Amino acid sequence: MEQTITTVSSEGIDGYLATVAETHRAALETLRRQIRRFYPEATEHLSYGNPLFKLNGHPLVGFSAHQRHCGFFVWSKTALKTLGDMLDGYDTAESTIRFAPDTRLPEGIVKAVLDVRAGEIQDRWGQKSTTKQARATAALEAR
Repeated sequence: MEQTITTVSSEGIDGYLATVAETHRAALETLRRQIRRFYPEATEHLSYGNPLFKLNGHPLVGFSAHQRHCGFFVWSKTALKTLGDMLDGYDTAESTIRFAPDTRLPEGIVKAVLDVRAGEIQDRWGQKSTTKQARATAALEAR
C-alpha cells in the first residue's frame, strides 16, 4: 500500500486543517476560532507541520490531530500545572492536553490555558503582569 504525504507549507493552518480527518476537523476548527477570539493579536504559523499561535513573537499555543485524539499544547513546563483540578478527567502531559475529537475542550479551559501562557510570555519577555498563581486562581474562579 502506498502512503501519501501531504504538505501544507504555503497554505498555513487552513491547509493543515484541509488534510485532517473530518472526524477531527470540527474540533480543531472550534479550537482555532476560540484562540483567535480570545487573543486576536496572536499570529498563526506552522511549526514542524502543526498549527502554532505566537504572541509577541513567542509560542502561545498550538494544536494537532492524531489517529485517536486531538492535542492542545503550550511551550511551557509549568502552565498546565497552575490550573489545578481544572484539567481533572483529561489526558495531560507536561505541556499537552489530549482530548477526543467528539468531546471538544470547554471554552473555560481554553481561555484559562491561553491566559496562563500569555502571562508567562509577558512575565518573561514583556511588561510584568500578575503572578502565575493569581492567573490560575482567576481562571478557576471564572469556571
